[in-house]
Amino acid sequence: MPSLFNHYPDRPANDLCETSFVILCNTHDAATSFLETFNTIRTNRNARGAPTDEEMDLLRAMFTFASSGLDSLVKQLIRDTLPTIIEIDQGANEIFKNFVERRIKREDGFDSKLIADVLCNINPRRKLIDILISELTSQSLQSTDQLLRVGAFFNIPSHQLIQNRDNINQVFVARNQIVHEMDVDFSQPNRNRRPRARRILTNHTNVIFRLANSFLNIIDMKLAE
Repeated sequence: MPSLFNHYPDRPANDLCETSFVILCNTHDAATSFLETFNTIRTNRNARGAPTDEEMDLLRAMFTFASSGLDSLVKQLIRDTLPTIIEIDQGANEIFKNFVERRIKREDGFDSKLIADVLCNINPRRKLIDILISELTSQSLQSTDQLLRVGAFFNIPSHQLIQNRDNINQVFVARNQIVHEMDVDFSQPNRNRRPRARRILTNHTNVIFRLANSFLNIIDMKLAE
């Protein structure tokens, strides 16, 4: 289905990125489906003015599906490509070494259990990489700081991923309000749900897709190098 959003991905050159590419394409399809349904409903009833609560729910779903797709894509890239990036990218390897040092050394001394687990493993280096992967994928990647931290382990400069930090922060604030608060405005006496304009949520969704596509493209190019 043709996407109604910007930043639709090109097929990556490296096979390690293929599953992530499929995730991003399907995310475009899901978000487009919600937006098409919204547009059809509005057209059929000759709607003017602000959308109804039900129509705004379609826009909220469009936006939150895109956010979930970003989370899924980045985690898939971590699982599929980070071990190779650490092997071929000197900067990523140095950041990995710093991570290992921090994990082994604790305030009260060394983590003897971790050291024993690693040394007794048939492939100690891979064991440490798996520990890193588990840490990076164990929580939802739905904030600017979390995504930049992941980018750092791939040795991706922050400005290549996020060009306007205030803008992406606003996007994640809106996402968290919708997901965690059901978009209820608790500051108002009547506690109505926040109104969401089509233009703004479409722009937010495009920001999410730009960030997702940047992750995919940059890592694919690193693998090509």
